[in-house]
Amino acid sequence: MLILEDSPYRMVSPGRQLPTLKSLDRSRRVVHLGSLSKTLFPGTRVGFAVADQVVVGADGATGLLADELTRIKSMVTVNTSPVSQAVVAGMLLAAGGRTAEFNAGTARYYGDAMRATLRELDRCFPEPERAALGVRWNTPTGGFFLAVDVPFTAGTAALELAAEKFGVIWTPMSYFFPRGGGERSLRLSVSYLTQPQIAEGVGRLADFIRFAADARP
Repeated sequence: MLILEDSPYRMVSPGRQLPTLKSLDRSRRVVHLGSLSKTLFPGTRVGFAVADQVVVGADGATGLLADELTRIKSMVTVNTSPVSQAVVAGMLLAAGGRTAEFNAGTARYYGDAMRATLRELDRCFPEPERAALGVRWNTPTGGFFLAVDVPFTAGTAALELAAEKFGVIWTPMSYFFPRGGGERSLRLSVSYLTQPQIAEGVGRLADFIRFAADARP
């Protein structure tokens, strides 16, 4: 059994960095995926995979899974932009192969944005109202996404209503459940929003949630 460790936001998450599963892997069961778009600069669309598993081809020849993935990707996407790869390589060389120095400020910004979002949710939904509505959310320790449980189906129709009537968008969590689930949860992204924008957005979201809760059958 292989474990796929998808970790694009680790380096831009505030707080103490926990070890990756791959760093603890002693039996080559973990494939680690990362993104340099999130850690160096947006738009580069360059990622990486650490896949040191030994695989056997149809002809009996052995090799690394990483090499097989490289061959498959070259056929599927032709190639990642060589300019983007060269820019990323230059940044890595300039930093001695480490991205931490590029991400310290970003991690602080995302951490402040997440804390501001959680504060605004607390302010907009006092505990009694939160309990009455059945609204809950998680408290992430990293990244810039959080999930909010709501008392109605948070699907495409609800998203269109939120965008058109309240000027706020989010992502249905059901998109992340290929076999069903997450129908009454939505995902928020704090990303590079300013704190005034966060306050405005959470206020609009709260108005939408109350409206949708009252309109449910």
